[in-house]
Amino acid sequence: MKFINFSKHKQASFLRFIKRRTDQTWKQLASLLKVNRSMIYFYANEHSKLPHHQYLRLCQIAKIKPNDSIRLIDIKNKKIRVKIPRLSSKLAEFIGALAGDGHMNSITYEVSISMDKDLDKDYSGHILELYNKLFNLQAKKYIQERYNKVKCYVFSKSLVEFLSSEYIIPVGKKKGKLHMPPQIRKDKNLFKAYVKGLFDTDGTFHRHHKKDAAIGIISRDVAFIKEVKEALNKLDFSVSLSNKNLYIYKKEEIDRFFSEIEPANPKHLQKYLHYKKYGIVPLTKELLRR
Repeated sequence: MKFINFSKHKQASFLRFIKRRTDQTWKQLASLLKVNRSMIYFYANEHSKLPHHQYLRLCQIAKIKPNDSIRLIDIKNKKIRVKIPRLSSKLAEFIGALAGDGHMNSITYEVSISMDKDLDKDYSGHILELYNKLFNLQAKKYIQERYNKVKCYVFSKSLVEFLSSEYIIPVGKKKGKLHMPPQIRKDKNLFKAYVKGLFDTDGTFHRHHKKDAAIGIISRDVAFIKEVKEALNKLDFSVSLSNKNLYIYKKEEIDRFFSEIEPANPKHLQKYLHYKKYGIVPLTKELLRR
């Protein structure tokens, strides 16, 4: 594929010029180029070179004449062999993390997991390690300063096809399509690992009233969160369901959750250890000061 060989900072300048001239948002430009919003940011931040056909499309949108003398470069995509792992606790954890704050794209074949840039800065290393150990892929990190997010991602058609076909992970928008894989749901140990990934990415450990605590898992999908509740009930957890959120309140069950599920996200562990020592869950702003 041919790419534009811009000199340093010139690609970013070109894209900002196009944005101003067309009075389009980055999201609108991404839609016109038929890429996701992350990809347009990769172009704008020069993390990815701009393909020649996209350059021509942008010139057409902005109604400007393409520069015929612009330098082109031919980049051949390296074929990285993706390891297809057998179902294990580590894979179940990764699939749970995808269910929590993950995304798979059918156009760019992106498989990504996003998290808070500050609160999850230590946890992101754990996710990168899972990509490597499970699939033999070196995932990258992309910081989205505007949203205070960090995204761990790879581009792999094979991985998207494997995860969607074997474990019914939705490609594109997840709302209304998310379900717990049946082969994970029926195995207690795999389900515990799945909840670990889900809780690490989309869970909370917070104050309930003045000194009590609560474990929460948040989802925009009512049917999915009911599936998680039913599976947790089978593990003898007393779970309260409030709209699209589930909660565990009992002190002994909170202890058992951290003992059996073994969350890997340091922000949850730090809060829990503080709660056990001082009898109160620290506020998020207190955690950030540490």
